[in-house]
Amino acid sequence: MKPIEPAELSGYLDGELEPDRIREVEAALAIDPVLRADYHVLADADRTWKSAAHIAAFLPNTQLRPVWSWSLTRSPSAIAAILVLLVVLRITPKLGDFVAWGLIVHAAALAVVLPWVVRMVQEDQSSL
Repeated sequence: MKPIEPAELSGYLDGELEPDRIREVEAALAIDPVLRADYHVLADADRTWKSAAHIAAFLPNTQLRPVWSWSLTRSPSAIAAILVLLVVLRITPKLGDFVAWGLIVHAAALAVVLPWVVRMVQEDQSSL
């Protein structure tokens, strides 16, 4: 029997292994306390992630709206995002290396996406 790899423990947990390998993993779990402890840690993490995914799932009535349909006077987060974008564009000429450009790209992406996410969450919470 070949050693049980961590990916195989995950496959066993998800029911993705071949029947012969399932029997080998079960036999190894029965005799190896370290492997059994690793499996329990993995199973606990799997339950935690599944629970978090269930909690974070969108409600059926959640509708995504484009950012440009919002009124800036009613959306402080959109105003903040525009200000962040303007600051980033202002400091762009002063930054010359690739790390700085990476920061600029990420900041611009954040400025575009953040108001949309904040608004979506606010609307989702108000519908509860």
